Parts: sequence; structure tokens; C-alpha cells
Amino acid sequence: MKIKHQPLQFFTVLLVVLGICNSCQEKNKTQNTEAASSFYTIPFDEIVKNKQEVKLSEIASDAKIIQFENIPEAMLGDVEDIELTKDYIFVKFWEHPVLQFSHDGKFIRDIGKRGKGPGEYGTCMKLSIDEKNEKIYIHTGELDVKVFNFNGDYLKTYNYEALENFMCFWIWGRDSCLISYFEPIDGTEPFVFIEHDAKGDTLQTIANHIFWDSKGEFGSITPFFGVQNFYYCFNGKSHLKGAYNDTIYTYNNSNKLVPKYCIDLGRHKLPDDLIYERKRTRPVPDNLIWTGVHETSDNIFIPYGYHYDIEKPELRNEKQGLVLYKKNTKVGLAIKETKQGGLIDDITGGPDFRPKTTNGNTAIMLVTALDMKLYLESDAFKNKAVKFPEEKEKLIQLNKTLNENDNHFLVLVKLKD
Repeated sequence: MKIKHQPLQFFTVLLVVLGICNSCQEKNKTQNTEAASSFYTIPFDEIVKNKQEVKLSEIASDAKIIQFENIPEAMLGDVEDIELTKDYIFVKFWEHPVLQFSHDGKFIRDIGKRGKGPGEYGTCMKLSIDEKNEKIYIHTGELDVKVFNFNGDYLKTYNYEALENFMCFWIWGRDSCLISYFEPIDGTEPFVFIEHDAKGDTLQTIANHIFWDSKGEFGSITPFFGVQNFYYCFNGKSHLKGAYNDTIYTYNNSNKLVPKYCIDLGRHKLPDDLIYERKRTRPVPDNLIWTGVHETSDNIFIPYGYHYDIEKPELRNEKQGLVLYKKNTKVGLAIKETKQGGLIDDITGGPDFRPKTTNGNTAIMLVTALDMKLYLESDAFKNKAVKFPEEKEKLIQLNKTLNENDNHFLVLVKLKD
């Protein structure tokens, strides 16, 4: 049986069948004992009441600022997706093949190329990685999923009937299974995530609990693109979080999708009746927050930014923040909010650090050449005290030759064990 995202005729039956909750409040209803015994809640609302400056050296043993190779074939545009593996960095931006780099910023190859032939695609909608089996999954603008290996060889294409729905994103889930992701648009969608086998049959689902009258007001999802991510991979397992969902799901040892932990936004959570697709034109309180999430062996990073009234974008609050949650001690720290909002880099003297993605005990951030130059000419940089003055001196010398049109920089951080 194949299930699309908008089968109204199955609506009632599907709600009865679903067994996975989609909010913190329903976590105790799960019948999976493994999930029940390990599930925990991160008290975000309590943590952010006390913001402070936190130095990068408090959680990291090393940091390096590396420029991506400054050659025409390696130049990065407005980066939309980035995946980090033990040996490689994969970057995607609009209307360009996915690029593969080494950890020292050296360009390796394009993954596939633009076109309509085998192994070719026009745009990459979503990038995901199966590191264990060294496979790259590219959800293309042609609404299929093309698979490559780490050597850039084209392997296969998944072309499901459900992919006719443009608003659906597809990622690698596990083994030969893919996961489709779909936030509510019509107000009748039964699922947020669906796991499919290689044939496209539905294996398991995560329920949607956001419904409304599709004949009423209609808007479009307005995510904080610099913050949110609905997917990340940790310890070889896919982790899932919907835009309006507090709970992060992953696979247990039986390959069942189960809730792993919850981010309790408290007073910063968008109320159900203000969800954009329901009430697009209603005023939005200024304390509502979008969150992303990244995980390492010892830490969970929760970057965040503020909702804004899409009818009044000029009032948008551009401050950003970061919550750092230590998994072992169950202690959270809220980083002081700024326009960038990150850990103070007292190791190299570089810009405040906000992880873009993580892998194991490594976290990375991207900085454009323009942003780097503006920062290096700022008083914040000139007055910053660092543990390694020689690293700051390298940045001083870099600024003498840096052009704002040069390639991006990679900030690669090794976290403490």
C-alpha cells in the first residue's frame, strides 16, 4: 500500500492506527519501553532565562579557521545544506551540483552534474548522507532521489509516485529506506514523516496533530531558515524534528521510530491557533522562537531565532541565540543573544561560533568572505583576548589580502571528550 500526504479518505482510520505522539505532553502514551525509559526533556524555557557569555575554550579543545579552496569550481553560493562526515564536507546550494570537500577545505569533486540524463539533476532540494555505507542521497528538483557514493559515482534513482507532491522533502532514513517530510499546508495531512521502503510502500509514520479548515485563511510556512533543520544524523541514525514539533524522533535498536527527547519551549512556543497556515494575518507576539538542533557525543546545540509578523517584516528581531545542553550532566547554558549569537571564539579570535552541523565530536560553521572581512575590521575582533595570540595574528595577516568576493571560510571545532 502506498500512502500520499493528502489522502482525505483515509483520514479517520489513520488517526486511530497511529501510535507515535508528536508533542511533549503525549510522550507518556508511548508503549515502547525503550523510548519510555530513555526519553528526556530539555527545559529550554528555564535555561534561556539566564543568558551568559560562554567561551569556546570551555567546551572545545581546538578550533581552526580554514578557507574553502579559492578556485572557480569550488566557489560557494548561498549555502542551504551542509553535511559533515568523518572525512568529508558536502555542501549544496541552489542550481548547482552538490560539492565535496576535504576537512582542510580542498575541493574534491562535484557530485553529479546539471542536466537531465542518468546521474544528472537540475537542483538539489535536500541533501542527506548514509556515512556507514558511504552513500549520498540527493532529493532533486525533478522530484526524485538520486544516490551516489563518496567517489561521486551515480548508483541509482528512487522515483516514487508520492514525489509528485512538490512540497514534500525526502531524506535517507536507514538501510534502503527513505523518509518523506511534509509540514501541514492543507490542514488535513495525517503525517509529518513517513518511512518508505525501496518500493515506496509505507513502513511507519509520525503523526501530524495540526489540523484546520482548509477553506479558511491560507498562508505558507515561514521558517527561520538560518536556524531550523528538520533532520540530522547522529551515531549513524537519522533524527527527525518537524518545524512545529517539540519532539525529536529517531530509530531504536528495533528500527522503530520513537521519541528520543523534547525541547520544552514553554512561553516561547508558537500557540496552535497562531500557526501561520491557520492564522497568517494575526499579530505574532515578539517572544516566540524557532529552534534548530544539532547533537554530538556529549552535547546538544539548540540554535534559535525569533518568529516575526510576516505582515510586518520590518519589525523582525534579528537577534539569535544558542542553548548548549550537556547530556551527561543534564545542565543547559544559554548563550547571550546578539545578531550572531554564539560561543565567543577565544581560541583563534574568530567570529562567535554557532554550529551549522556536527559529526561525532566535531562541529563546523560557515562564514562568508564578506562577513569575515567585516568582522576582522571590527572593534570586537581587535579587542578580543585569545588563548593563542599567534592564531589571531594569522587572521590579522589574512585581512590584509582578503577580498569580500573570495570563497567561504570553514570554522572547524573539536569538542572536548
